[in-house]
Amino acid sequence: MPNPLKIEWINRFDALAPQALIAFGAAAQRLRSKLLKLDDEKLANLQGVFAENLIFVSGSAENLPWADGVIYLGRDAPAASILVPTNLRPNVPVDLFEKSLLKNFAAQKPFAVVEDKIISVGAMRPISRKILERVSCQNRSR
Repeated sequence: MPNPLKIEWINRFDALAPQALIAFGAAAQRLRSKLLKLDDEKLANLQGVFAENLIFVSGSAENLPWADGVIYLGRDAPAASILVPTNLRPNVPVDLFEKSLLKNFAAQKPFAVVEDKIISVGAMRPISRKILERVSCQNRSR
């Protein structure tokens, strides 16, 4: 039986405009610290999803914070229903990539695709300091 097509990510030279970012592990801890330093007005302009060792933040490019190790995500016009890294593209036509993902993972949409990870971000909620502090405590105790 032939191997299934392996998707590889290659550099893109027409970077997408950032609309979100994602961080894993230590980068998620740094991002959480950065978010906690933002004032309430700036936090109100962001939405997010939190999980153990993962933070996803969505907002306008000018409102997205920077932290070492985060991956910025954007939408490629031919595949506007998925978020992908702004500086990478799949080695297959992006519209076919999106169709394949939607066929197999429609229940999880909207979602972000980072390397071999598909992260459902449909549970996005406004980011609040109270939630960030609670998430931080949960991760420190593990």
